Amino acid sequence: MSTSDQVEGRAPALEGNKQEGLLAGLEIVDRHWQAIVLVICATVVVFVLAHESKAKSYTATASVTFQNNTLSDSALNISTATSSEPQREADTEVLVAHSAEVAQGVRQQLKLPTSTSELLSDVKVEAAPTADVLNVIATTGNAQTSATLANAFASQYIAFRAKAQLVGIASAQAKIRDQITGLPSTSPERSTLEQTLVRLGSLQAVAGSGANIIGRATPPTGPNGGGISQAVVIGFLVGGAIAFSLIFLLESLDRRVKTVADLERGYRLPALVGVPQTRARTVHAESSVLLEPYRILRSALGFTAVTRPLNTLLVTSAVSGEGKTTVAVNLAHVMALSGRRTVLVELDLRRPATFGPIELAAQRGVTTAITGAAELDSLLVRPLPDLPNLLVLPSGSLPHNPSELLGTERVVDILSELAADGTMVIVDAPPLNPVADTQVLLDNPAIDAAILVARIDRTTREEMRQARSILDHHKVEPVGIVVTGVRDPSRYGYGYGSYEATAAPVEAPATELTAARPPRETTRDRAARRRPPDAEKQRTRRQEPKIAEPEVAEQDTDVEALTGPVRGSTSKQASD
Repeated sequence: MSTSDQVEGRAPALEGNKQEGLLAGLEIVDRHWQAIVLVICATVVVFVLAHESKAKSYTATASVTFQNNTLSDSALNISTATSSEPQREADTEVLVAHSAEVAQGVRQQLKLPTSTSELLSDVKVEAAPTADVLNVIATTGNAQTSATLANAFASQYIAFRAKAQLVGIASAQAKIRDQITGLPSTSPERSTLEQTLVRLGSLQAVAGSGANIIGRATPPTGPNGGGISQAVVIGFLVGGAIAFSLIFLLESLDRRVKTVADLERGYRLPALVGVPQTRARTVHAESSVLLEPYRILRSALGFTAVTRPLNTLLVTSAVSGEGKTTVAVNLAHVMALSGRRTVLVELDLRRPATFGPIELAAQRGVTTAITGAAELDSLLVRPLPDLPNLLVLPSGSLPHNPSELLGTERVVDILSELAADGTMVIVDAPPLNPVADTQVLLDNPAIDAAILVARIDRTTREEMRQARSILDHHKVEPVGIVVTGVRDPSRYGYGYGSYEATAAPVEAPATELTAARPPRETTRDRAARRRPPDAEKQRTRRQEPKIAEPEVAEQDTDVEALTGPVRGSTSKQASD
Protein backbone atom coordinates (compact mmCIF):
# COMPACT_ATOMS: atom_id res chain seq x y z
CA MET A 1 0.00 0.00 0.00
CA SER A 2 1.38 3.40 -0.94
CA THR A 3 1.90 6.23 1.49
CA SER A 4 -0.91 8.25 -0.08
CA ASP A 5 -3.33 5.34 0.37
CA GLN A 6 -2.33 5.05 4.04
CA VAL A 7 -2.89 8.77 4.56
CA GLU A 8 -6.29 8.57 2.87
CA GLY A 9 -7.19 5.59 5.05
CA ARG A 10 -6.26 7.41 8.23
CA ALA A 11 -8.25 10.54 7.35
CA PRO A 12 -11.73 9.04 7.96
CA ALA A 13 -10.53 7.45 11.21
CA LEU A 14 -9.15 10.75 12.48
CA GLU A 15 -12.35 12.51 11.46
CA GLY A 16 -14.38 9.87 13.27
CA ASN A 17 -12.27 10.26 16.42
CA LYS A 18 -12.80 14.02 16.33
CA GLN A 19 -16.55 13.58 16.02
CA GLU A 20 -16.61 11.06 18.87
CA GLY A 21 -14.58 13.44 21.03
CA LEU A 22 -16.96 16.30 20.23
CA LEU A 23 -20.01 14.17 21.00
CA ALA A 24 -18.44 12.99 24.26
CA GLY A 25 -17.80 16.59 25.27
CA LEU A 26 -21.37 17.58 24.43
CA GLU A 27 -22.68 14.66 26.48
CA ILE A 28 -20.61 15.79 29.45
CA VAL A 29 -22.04 19.30 29.13
CA ASP A 30 -25.55 17.88 28.79
CA ARG A 31 -25.16 15.83 31.98
CA HIS A 32 -23.78 18.72 34.04
CA TRP A 33 -25.50 21.73 32.50
CA GLN A 34 -27.20 22.61 35.77
CA ALA A 35 -23.89 22.74 37.64
CA ILE A 36 -22.36 24.82 34.82
CA VAL A 37 -25.22 27.34 34.95
CA LEU A 38 -24.99 27.50 38.75
CA VAL A 39 -21.24 28.22 38.73
CA ILE A 40 -21.58 30.87 36.01
CA CYS A 41 -24.44 32.63 37.83
CA ALA A 42 -22.54 32.58 41.12
CA THR A 43 -19.44 34.05 39.46
CA VAL A 44 -21.46 36.80 37.78
CA VAL A 45 -23.04 37.71 41.12
CA VAL A 46 -19.61 37.88 42.78
CA PHE A 47 -18.24 40.15 40.05
CA VAL A 48 -21.28 42.45 40.19
CA LEU A 49 -21.08 42.73 43.99
CA ALA A 50 -17.36 43.44 43.81
CA HIS A 51 -17.99 46.12 41.19
CA GLU A 52 -20.68 47.78 43.27
CA SER A 53 -18.71 47.65 46.52
CA LYS A 54 -15.43 48.87 45.03
CA ALA A 55 -14.61 52.56 45.51
CA LYS A 56 -15.19 54.49 42.28
CA SER A 57 -12.23 56.21 40.66
CA TYR A 58 -12.11 58.61 37.72
CA THR A 59 -9.18 59.30 35.42
CA ALA A 60 -8.51 62.45 33.34
CA THR A 61 -5.54 63.16 31.04
CA ALA A 62 -3.93 66.40 29.87
CA SER A 63 -1.34 66.42 27.06
CA VAL A 64 1.64 68.83 26.86
CA THR A 65 4.13 69.22 24.03
CA PHE A 66 7.74 70.20 24.84
CA GLN A 67 10.91 71.24 22.99
CA ASN A 68 14.38 70.11 24.00
CA ASN A 69 16.37 73.23 22.91
CA THR A 70 16.85 76.04 25.45
CA LEU A 71 16.51 79.80 25.04
CA SER A 72 20.24 80.19 25.63
CA ASP A 73 20.91 77.98 22.62
CA SER A 74 18.56 80.10 20.56
CA ALA A 75 20.28 83.28 21.67
CA LEU A 76 23.67 81.89 20.72
CA ASN A 77 22.36 80.48 17.37
CA ILE A 78 23.15 76.88 18.41
CA SER A 79 21.14 74.29 16.45
CA THR A 80 19.75 71.28 18.45
CA ALA A 81 17.41 69.88 15.83
CA THR A 82 18.96 66.46 16.11
CA SER A 83 19.43 65.37 19.69
CA SER A 84 21.79 62.52 20.37
CA GLU A 85 19.70 61.19 23.33
CA PRO A 86 15.99 61.95 22.79
CA GLN A 87 14.79 59.26 25.26
CA ARG A 88 16.95 60.64 28.01
CA GLU A 89 15.63 64.14 27.43
CA ALA A 90 12.04 62.82 27.45
CA ASP A 91 12.66 61.03 30.74
CA THR A 92 14.08 64.25 32.15
CA GLU A 93 10.91 66.13 31.21
CA VAL A 94 8.80 63.40 32.88
CA LEU A 95 10.73 63.84 36.11
CA VAL A 96 10.37 67.60 35.89
CA ALA A 97 6.60 67.41 35.36
CA HIS A 98 6.26 64.96 38.29
CA SER A 99 8.57 66.88 40.63
CA ALA A 100 7.80 68.24 44.07
CA GLU A 101 8.29 71.81 42.79
CA VAL A 102 5.52 71.38 40.22
CA ALA A 103 3.26 69.71 42.83
CA GLN A 104 3.87 72.60 45.22
CA GLY A 105 2.82 75.02 42.48
CA VAL A 106 -0.39 72.99 41.93
CA ARG A 107 -1.08 73.01 45.66
CA GLN A 108 -0.75 76.77 45.79
CA GLN A 109 -2.75 77.30 42.58
CA LEU A 110 -5.70 75.17 43.70
CA LYS A 111 -5.30 76.08 47.39
CA LEU A 112 -5.43 72.45 48.41
CA PRO A 113 -4.87 71.28 51.99
CA THR A 114 -3.24 68.04 50.85
CA SER A 115 0.50 67.57 50.85
CA THR A 116 2.67 67.45 47.76
CA SER A 117 3.31 63.72 48.25
CA GLU A 118 -0.43 63.02 48.24
CA LEU A 119 -0.81 65.06 45.06
CA LEU A 120 2.02 63.18 43.40
CA SER A 121 0.38 59.85 44.34
CA ASP A 122 -2.75 60.89 42.44
CA VAL A 123 -0.85 61.87 39.31
CA LYS A 124 1.49 60.09 36.94
CA VAL A 125 3.29 61.45 33.89
CA GLU A 126 4.12 59.44 30.77
CA ALA A 127 6.07 60.39 27.66
CA ALA A 128 4.59 59.50 24.28
CA PRO A 129 6.84 56.89 22.60
CA THR A 130 7.12 58.62 19.20
CA ALA A 131 6.50 62.32 19.94
CA ASP A 132 7.72 65.10 22.23
CA VAL A 133 4.48 64.95 24.25
CA LEU A 134 3.87 64.39 27.94
CA ASN A 135 0.58 62.87 29.17
CA VAL A 136 -0.38 64.05 32.65
CA ILE A 137 -2.82 61.44 34.11
CA ALA A 138 -4.75 62.25 37.30
CA THR A 139 -6.90 59.67 39.13
CA THR A 140 -9.18 60.59 42.04
CA GLY A 141 -12.57 59.71 43.41
CA ASN A 142 -14.23 62.66 41.64
CA ALA A 143 -14.44 63.23 37.90
CA GLN A 144 -14.15 67.03 38.08
CA THR A 145 -11.28 66.88 40.58
CA SER A 146 -9.34 64.56 38.28
CA ALA A 147 -9.69 66.91 35.31
CA THR A 148 -8.78 69.98 37.39
CA LEU A 149 -5.73 68.28 38.87
CA ALA A 150 -4.43 67.10 35.47
CA ASN A 151 -4.80 70.57 33.95
CA ALA A 152 -3.15 72.18 36.97
CA PHE A 153 -0.12 69.90 36.73
CA ALA A 154 0.18 70.67 33.00
CA SER A 155 0.00 74.42 33.65
CA GLN A 156 2.47 74.32 36.52
CA TYR A 157 4.87 72.24 34.42
CA ILE A 158 4.84 74.97 31.75
CA ALA A 159 5.21 77.66 34.43
CA PHE A 160 8.13 75.82 35.99
CA ARG A 161 9.87 75.59 32.60
CA ALA A 162 9.29 79.32 31.95
CA LYS A 163 10.60 80.28 35.37
CA ALA A 164 13.66 78.10 34.90
CA GLN A 165 14.31 79.70 31.50
CA LEU A 166 13.99 83.25 32.91
CA VAL A 167 16.43 82.40 35.65
CA GLY A 168 18.81 81.09 33.00
CA ILE A 169 18.47 84.27 30.90
CA ALA A 170 19.11 86.53 33.90
CA SER A 171 22.19 84.55 34.83
CA ALA A 172 23.53 84.76 31.24
CA GLN A 173 22.90 88.50 31.09
CA ALA A 174 24.85 89.06 34.32
CA LYS A 175 27.85 87.15 33.03
CA ILE A 176 27.85 89.01 29.68
CA ARG A 177 27.71 92.40 31.41
CA ASP A 178 30.71 91.45 33.50
CA GLN A 179 32.60 90.54 30.35
CA ILE A 180 31.61 93.79 28.58
CA THR A 181 32.84 95.90 31.51
CA GLY A 182 36.33 94.56 31.14
CA LEU A 183 36.60 95.25 27.39
CA PRO A 184 37.54 98.54 25.66
CA SER A 185 34.82 100.36 23.80
CA THR A 186 36.51 99.84 20.44
CA SER A 187 36.92 96.07 20.88
CA PRO A 188 35.08 93.89 18.25
CA GLU A 189 34.38 91.28 20.94
CA ARG A 190 32.58 93.92 23.01
CA SER A 191 30.29 94.60 20.08
CA THR A 192 29.42 90.89 19.73
CA LEU A 193 28.63 90.53 23.44
CA GLU A 194 26.37 93.56 23.34
CA GLN A 195 24.40 92.04 20.45
CA THR A 196 24.03 88.78 22.45
CA LEU A 197 22.84 90.74 25.44
CA VAL A 198 20.15 92.37 23.26
CA ARG A 199 18.96 88.98 21.99
CA LEU A 200 18.77 87.61 25.53
CA GLY A 201 16.62 90.53 26.50
CA SER A 202 14.21 89.84 23.66
CA LEU A 203 13.95 86.16 24.64
CA GLN A 204 12.54 87.06 28.04
CA ALA A 205 9.24 87.84 26.35
CA VAL A 206 8.89 84.32 24.93
CA ALA A 207 10.12 82.38 27.98
CA GLY A 208 8.13 79.16 28.43
CA SER A 209 7.02 78.98 24.82
CA GLY A 210 8.81 75.65 24.38
CA ALA A 211 5.94 73.81 26.15
CA ASN A 212 2.25 74.09 25.31
CA ILE A 213 -0.93 72.32 26.38
CA ILE A 214 -2.28 70.53 23.30
CA GLY A 215 -5.07 68.62 25.07
CA ARG A 216 -6.85 69.82 28.18
CA ALA A 217 -8.34 67.25 30.54
CA THR A 218 -12.11 66.97 30.69
CA PRO A 219 -14.19 65.23 33.40
CA PRO A 220 -14.67 61.52 32.52
CA THR A 221 -18.23 60.34 31.91
CA GLY A 222 -17.86 57.11 33.91
CA PRO A 223 -15.69 55.48 36.56
CA ASN A 224 -12.71 53.32 35.77
CA GLY A 225 -13.22 49.63 35.12
CA GLY A 226 -16.37 50.00 33.04
CA GLY A 227 -19.98 49.75 34.11
CA ILE A 228 -22.02 46.90 35.51
CA SER A 229 -22.50 45.40 32.04
CA GLN A 230 -18.77 44.90 31.73
CA ALA A 231 -18.69 43.25 35.15
CA VAL A 232 -21.45 40.87 34.01
CA VAL A 233 -19.56 39.95 30.82
CA ILE A 234 -16.29 39.36 32.67
CA GLY A 235 -18.10 37.32 35.34
CA PHE A 236 -19.77 35.21 32.64
CA LEU A 237 -16.46 34.47 30.91
CA VAL A 238 -14.59 33.70 34.13
CA GLY A 239 -17.49 31.60 35.46
CA GLY A 240 -17.66 29.62 32.22
CA ALA A 241 -13.93 28.92 32.35
CA ILE A 242 -14.16 27.78 35.98
CA ALA A 243 -17.26 25.65 35.40
CA PHE A 244 -15.95 23.82 32.32
CA SER A 245 -12.53 23.27 33.88
CA LEU A 246 -14.10 21.86 37.03
CA ILE A 247 -16.55 19.62 35.16
CA PHE A 248 -13.96 18.13 32.83
CA LEU A 249 -11.53 17.64 35.74
CA LEU A 250 -14.16 15.74 37.73
CA GLU A 251 -15.06 13.69 34.64
CA SER A 252 -11.44 12.68 34.16
CA LEU A 253 -11.22 11.57 37.80
CA ASP A 254 -14.56 9.71 37.74
CA ARG A 255 -13.97 6.19 36.37
CA ARG A 256 -17.65 5.29 36.04
CA VAL A 257 -19.07 4.80 32.56
CA LYS A 258 -21.50 7.59 31.76
CA THR A 259 -22.87 6.88 28.28
CA VAL A 260 -24.24 4.01 26.22
CA ALA A 261 -21.60 4.68 23.55
CA ASP A 262 -18.84 4.13 26.12
CA LEU A 263 -20.40 0.84 27.17
CA GLU A 264 -20.61 -0.30 23.56
CA ARG A 265 -16.97 0.60 22.95
CA GLY A 266 -15.76 -1.02 26.17
CA TYR A 267 -17.68 -4.28 25.79
CA ARG A 268 -17.41 -4.31 21.98
CA LEU A 269 -21.08 -5.24 21.89
CA PRO A 270 -24.20 -3.47 20.61
CA ALA A 271 -26.72 -2.00 23.03
CA LEU A 272 -29.95 -3.94 22.56
CA VAL A 273 -32.17 -1.63 24.63
CA GLY A 274 -32.05 1.10 27.25
CA VAL A 275 -34.09 0.52 30.40
CA PRO A 276 -35.27 3.62 32.30
CA GLN A 277 -34.14 4.10 35.86
CA THR A 278 -36.74 2.77 38.32
CA ARG A 279 -36.79 1.48 41.89
CA ALA A 280 -39.75 -0.83 41.42
CA ARG A 281 -38.92 -4.47 42.23
CA THR A 282 -42.12 -6.17 41.18
CA VAL A 283 -43.68 -7.84 38.17
CA HIS A 284 -45.33 -5.14 36.10
CA ALA A 285 -48.83 -5.42 34.67
CA GLU A 286 -49.12 -6.52 31.06
CA SER A 287 -50.28 -3.05 29.99
CA SER A 288 -47.57 -1.22 31.96
CA VAL A 289 -45.33 1.08 29.96
CA LEU A 290 -42.41 -0.17 32.07
CA LEU A 291 -42.52 -3.47 30.14
CA GLU A 292 -41.94 -1.77 26.78
CA PRO A 293 -38.11 -1.88 26.99
CA TYR A 294 -38.27 -5.63 27.57
CA ARG A 295 -40.61 -6.10 24.62
CA ILE A 296 -38.03 -4.26 22.52
CA LEU A 297 -35.38 -6.59 23.94
CA ARG A 298 -37.55 -9.59 23.06
CA SER A 299 -37.80 -8.40 19.47
CA ALA A 300 -34.04 -7.85 19.26
CA LEU A 301 -33.42 -11.37 20.54
CA GLY A 302 -35.95 -12.71 18.06
CA PHE A 303 -33.96 -11.32 15.16
CA THR A 304 -30.78 -12.74 16.66
CA ALA A 305 -32.43 -16.18 16.87
CA VAL A 306 -32.77 -16.22 13.07
CA THR A 307 -29.02 -16.75 12.65
CA ARG A 308 -28.10 -18.72 15.80
CA PRO A 309 -29.71 -20.97 18.44
CA LEU A 310 -31.24 -18.98 21.26
CA ASN A 311 -33.22 -21.35 23.45
CA THR A 312 -31.13 -20.96 26.60
CA LEU A 313 -30.05 -17.43 27.44
CA LEU A 314 -27.76 -16.47 30.33
CA VAL A 315 -28.20 -13.04 31.93
CA THR A 316 -25.25 -11.62 33.85
CA SER A 317 -23.39 -8.38 34.61
CA ALA A 318 -19.89 -7.25 35.48
CA VAL A 319 -20.66 -6.53 39.14
CA SER A 320 -23.67 -6.62 41.43
CA GLY A 321 -26.17 -3.82 41.51
CA GLU A 322 -26.52 -3.40 37.75
CA GLY A 323 -30.01 -4.91 37.43
CA LYS A 324 -29.39 -8.38 35.99
CA THR A 325 -32.13 -10.06 38.06
CA THR A 326 -34.61 -7.33 37.11
CA VAL A 327 -33.79 -7.84 33.43
CA ALA A 328 -34.00 -11.64 33.71
CA VAL A 329 -37.40 -11.57 35.45
CA ASN A 330 -38.99 -9.01 33.13
CA LEU A 331 -37.56 -10.65 30.01
CA ALA A 332 -39.02 -14.00 31.12
CA HIS A 333 -42.31 -12.21 31.77
CA VAL A 334 -42.60 -10.71 28.27
CA MET A 335 -41.43 -13.96 26.66
CA ALA A 336 -44.28 -15.76 28.41
CA LEU A 337 -46.73 -13.01 27.43
CA SER A 338 -45.88 -13.70 23.79
CA GLY A 339 -47.25 -17.22 24.15
CA ARG A 340 -43.95 -19.10 24.40
CA ARG A 341 -43.33 -21.46 27.28
CA THR A 342 -40.61 -19.80 29.38
CA VAL A 343 -38.63 -21.07 32.36
CA LEU A 344 -36.68 -18.68 34.57
CA VAL A 345 -33.80 -20.53 36.28
CA GLU A 346 -32.07 -19.01 39.30
CA LEU A 347 -28.42 -20.07 39.14
CA ASP A 348 -27.17 -17.36 41.46
CA LEU A 349 -26.48 -19.78 44.30
CA ARG A 350 -24.91 -17.09 46.46
CA ARG A 351 -27.44 -14.25 46.61
CA PRO A 352 -30.77 -15.32 45.09
CA ALA A 353 -33.43 -12.62 45.25
CA THR A 354 -37.12 -12.22 45.85
CA PHE A 355 -38.78 -10.26 43.07
CA GLY A 356 -42.36 -9.45 44.00
CA PRO A 357 -44.40 -12.69 43.76
CA ILE A 358 -41.44 -14.51 42.17
CA GLU A 359 -39.52 -16.29 44.93
CA LEU A 360 -36.12 -17.15 43.46
CA ALA A 361 -34.64 -18.22 46.79
CA ALA A 362 -37.07 -21.04 47.67
CA GLN A 363 -35.63 -24.03 49.53
CA ARG A 364 -36.54 -26.47 46.73
CA GLY A 365 -35.07 -25.79 43.34
CA VAL A 366 -31.84 -26.15 41.38
CA THR A 367 -29.80 -27.74 44.14
CA THR A 368 -32.63 -30.17 44.86
CA ALA A 369 -32.66 -31.25 41.19
CA ILE A 370 -28.87 -31.58 41.11
CA THR A 371 -28.88 -33.98 44.07
CA GLY A 372 -31.74 -35.97 42.54
CA ALA A 373 -33.91 -35.57 45.63
CA ALA A 374 -36.93 -34.69 43.48
CA GLU A 375 -38.03 -34.78 39.88
CA LEU A 376 -37.22 -31.63 37.92
CA ASP A 377 -40.81 -31.09 36.82
CA SER A 378 -42.04 -31.16 40.39
CA LEU A 379 -39.69 -28.32 41.31
CA LEU A 380 -41.03 -25.88 38.72
CA VAL A 381 -43.19 -23.14 40.19
CA ARG A 382 -45.88 -21.08 38.47
CA PRO A 383 -45.65 -17.68 40.26
CA LEU A 384 -48.39 -15.93 38.22
CA PRO A 385 -51.64 -17.92 38.01
CA ASP A 386 -52.83 -15.77 35.11
CA LEU A 387 -49.70 -16.59 33.10
CA PRO A 388 -49.33 -20.38 32.86
CA ASN A 389 -46.52 -20.09 30.28
CA LEU A 390 -44.14 -18.64 32.91
CA LEU A 391 -42.37 -21.18 35.11
CA VAL A 392 -39.65 -20.59 37.68
CA LEU A 393 -36.96 -22.93 38.97
CA PRO A 394 -35.68 -21.35 42.21
CA SER A 395 -32.17 -21.71 43.53
CA GLY A 396 -32.89 -24.20 46.30
CA SER A 397 -30.82 -24.39 49.45
CA LEU A 398 -27.46 -22.65 49.11
CA PRO A 399 -24.23 -24.71 49.01
CA HIS A 400 -20.80 -23.67 50.18
CA ASN A 401 -19.19 -24.51 46.83
CA PRO A 402 -21.51 -23.13 44.13
CA SER A 403 -18.78 -22.94 41.46
CA GLU A 404 -18.06 -26.67 41.67
CA LEU A 405 -21.78 -27.46 41.79
CA LEU A 406 -22.52 -25.42 38.66
CA GLY A 407 -19.71 -27.18 36.80
CA THR A 408 -21.27 -30.66 37.16
CA GLU A 409 -22.78 -32.57 34.24
CA ARG A 410 -26.12 -32.56 36.02
CA VAL A 411 -26.49 -28.79 35.38
CA VAL A 412 -26.03 -29.45 31.65
CA ASP A 413 -28.75 -32.10 31.80
CA ILE A 414 -31.15 -29.82 33.71
CA LEU A 415 -30.81 -26.93 31.27
CA SER A 416 -31.04 -29.25 28.25
CA GLU A 417 -34.17 -30.90 29.59
CA LEU A 418 -35.82 -27.53 30.31
CA ALA A 419 -35.02 -26.23 26.81
CA ALA A 420 -36.60 -29.19 25.04
CA ASP A 421 -39.56 -28.68 22.70
CA GLY A 422 -38.68 -25.01 22.05
CA THR A 423 -39.03 -23.82 25.65
CA MET A 424 -37.23 -20.55 26.31
CA VAL A 425 -34.87 -20.87 29.28
CA ILE A 426 -33.58 -17.67 30.89
CA VAL A 427 -30.78 -18.14 33.42
CA ASP A 428 -30.17 -15.54 36.12
CA ALA A 429 -26.42 -15.90 36.81
CA PRO A 430 -24.08 -14.24 39.34
CA PRO A 431 -21.90 -11.27 38.31
CA LEU A 432 -18.82 -12.01 36.22
CA ASN A 433 -16.07 -10.24 38.14
CA PRO A 434 -16.49 -11.07 41.85
CA VAL A 435 -16.94 -14.88 41.62
CA ALA A 436 -16.15 -17.75 39.23
CA ASP A 437 -19.71 -19.15 39.04
CA THR A 438 -20.68 -17.44 35.80
CA GLN A 439 -17.34 -18.22 34.22
CA VAL A 440 -18.16 -21.90 34.73
CA LEU A 441 -21.58 -21.41 33.14
CA LEU A 442 -20.04 -19.67 30.13
CA ASP A 443 -18.45 -23.02 29.21
CA ASN A 444 -21.71 -24.94 29.66
CA PRO A 445 -22.72 -26.53 26.30
CA ALA A 446 -26.40 -26.22 27.17
CA ILE A 447 -26.28 -22.40 27.15
CA ASP A 448 -26.69 -20.88 23.70
CA ALA A 449 -25.90 -17.20 24.35
CA ALA A 450 -25.57 -14.53 27.00
CA ILE A 451 -26.65 -10.92 27.44
CA LEU A 452 -24.73 -8.50 29.61
CA VAL A 453 -26.51 -6.01 31.86
CA ALA A 454 -24.65 -2.74 32.47
CA ARG A 455 -25.85 0.19 34.51
CA ILE A 456 -24.91 3.73 33.55
CA ASP A 457 -23.07 5.61 36.30
CA ARG A 458 -22.39 2.34 38.16
CA THR A 459 -19.91 0.24 36.19
CA THR A 460 -16.34 1.51 36.17
CA ARG A 461 -14.04 1.31 33.16
CA GLU A 462 -11.78 -1.15 34.94
CA GLU A 463 -14.72 -3.44 35.79
CA MET A 464 -15.89 -3.24 32.19
CA ARG A 465 -12.46 -4.21 30.83
CA GLN A 466 -12.22 -7.12 33.28
CA ALA A 467 -15.65 -8.44 32.29
CA ARG A 468 -14.82 -8.19 28.58
CA SER A 469 -11.60 -10.10 29.18
CA ILE A 470 -13.54 -12.88 30.94
CA LEU A 471 -16.00 -13.13 28.04
CA ASP A 472 -13.12 -13.42 25.57
CA HIS A 473 -11.82 -16.57 27.30
CA HIS A 474 -15.03 -18.63 27.32
CA LYS A 475 -17.21 -20.39 24.77
CA VAL A 476 -20.60 -18.75 25.14
CA GLU A 477 -20.79 -15.62 23.03
CA PRO A 478 -22.76 -12.60 24.28
CA VAL A 479 -25.31 -11.13 21.88
CA GLY A 480 -25.41 -7.60 23.29
CA ILE A 481 -25.86 -5.26 26.24
CA VAL A 482 -28.97 -4.24 28.14
CA VAL A 483 -28.29 -0.76 29.51
CA THR A 484 -30.08 0.04 32.76
CA GLY A 485 -30.37 3.31 34.65
CA VAL A 486 -30.95 5.32 31.47
CA ARG A 487 -32.13 8.84 32.30
CA ASP A 488 -33.23 9.63 28.74
CA PRO A 489 -34.53 6.33 27.36
CA SER A 490 -35.91 7.91 24.18
CA ARG A 491 -32.32 8.23 22.94
CA TYR A 492 -31.68 4.50 23.26
CA GLY A 493 -34.62 2.74 21.74
CA TYR A 494 -37.48 3.40 24.16
CA GLY A 495 -39.65 6.35 24.96
CA TYR A 496 -43.40 6.53 24.50
CA GLY A 497 -44.18 9.32 26.93
CA SER A 498 -47.93 9.27 27.56
CA TYR A 499 -48.66 6.93 24.63
CA GLU A 500 -50.33 4.08 26.52
CA ALA A 501 -53.06 1.57 25.77
CA THR A 502 -56.62 2.72 26.50
CA ALA A 503 -58.49 -0.45 25.54
CA ALA A 504 -58.47 -3.88 27.11
CA PRO A 505 -55.46 -5.99 26.06
CA VAL A 506 -56.09 -8.53 23.33
CA GLU A 507 -54.07 -11.74 23.20
CA ALA A 508 -52.08 -11.63 19.97
CA PRO A 509 -51.50 -14.80 17.98
CA ALA A 510 -48.07 -16.33 18.15
CA THR A 511 -45.68 -14.99 15.54
CA GLU A 512 -42.62 -16.41 13.96
CA LEU A 513 -40.34 -14.60 16.40
CA THR A 514 -42.24 -15.39 19.61
CA ALA A 515 -43.99 -18.74 19.12
CA ALA A 516 -42.49 -22.03 20.19
CA ARG A 517 -40.37 -23.30 17.37
CA PRO A 518 -40.79 -26.79 15.95
CA PRO A 519 -38.68 -29.48 17.58
CA ARG A 520 -35.06 -29.42 16.56
CA GLU A 521 -31.89 -31.04 17.77
CA THR A 522 -31.23 -29.44 21.13
CA THR A 523 -28.12 -29.29 23.24
CA ARG A 524 -29.58 -32.15 25.25
CA ASP A 525 -29.87 -34.28 22.13
CA ARG A 526 -26.30 -33.50 21.16
CA ALA A 527 -25.13 -34.37 24.68
CA ALA A 528 -27.15 -37.61 24.58
CA ARG A 529 -25.47 -38.65 21.34
CA ARG A 530 -22.08 -38.29 23.04
CA ARG A 531 -23.03 -40.53 26.00
CA PRO A 532 -22.22 -44.25 26.04
CA PRO A 533 -25.23 -46.49 25.24
CA ASP A 534 -25.29 -47.95 28.77
CA ALA A 535 -25.47 -44.56 30.34
CA GLU A 536 -28.29 -43.56 28.00
CA LYS A 537 -30.36 -46.59 28.97
CA GLN A 538 -30.16 -45.61 32.60
CA ARG A 539 -31.83 -42.28 31.94
CA THR A 540 -35.58 -42.20 32.63
CA ARG A 541 -38.02 -40.82 30.20
CA ARG A 542 -39.27 -37.33 30.76
CA GLN A 543 -42.70 -37.36 32.41
CA GLU A 544 -45.52 -34.93 31.94
CA PRO A 545 -44.88 -31.69 33.86
CA LYS A 546 -46.11 -31.67 37.43
CA ILE A 547 -46.35 -28.01 38.31
CA ALA A 548 -45.91 -27.26 41.98
CA GLU A 549 -47.50 -24.37 43.77
CA PRO A 550 -45.10 -21.76 45.18
CA GLU A 551 -44.86 -23.41 48.59
CA VAL A 552 -41.86 -23.86 50.81
CA ALA A 553 -41.18 -27.57 51.28
CA GLU A 554 -38.88 -29.11 53.80
CA GLN A 555 -35.19 -28.51 53.19
CA ASP A 556 -33.28 -31.02 51.09
CA THR A 557 -30.53 -32.79 52.89
CA ASP A 558 -29.07 -34.50 49.84
CA VAL A 559 -27.22 -31.33 48.77
CA GLU A 560 -24.99 -31.81 51.76
CA ALA A 561 -24.10 -35.29 50.59
CA LEU A 562 -23.08 -34.01 47.14
CA THR A 563 -21.52 -30.62 47.80
CA GLY A 564 -20.72 -30.44 51.49
CA PRO A 565 -22.41 -28.58 54.35
CA VAL A 566 -25.29 -26.34 53.35
CA ARG A 567 -25.31 -22.68 54.28
CA GLY A 568 -28.18 -20.95 55.95
CA SER A 569 -31.21 -20.93 53.70
CA THR A 570 -32.31 -17.42 54.46
CA SER A 571 -31.76 -15.36 51.30
CA LYS A 572 -31.19 -11.68 51.26
CA GLN A 573 -32.44 -9.21 48.75
CA ALA A 574 -29.95 -8.94 45.94
CA SER A 575 -28.72 -5.47 45.27
CA ASP A 576 -29.71 -5.81 41.62
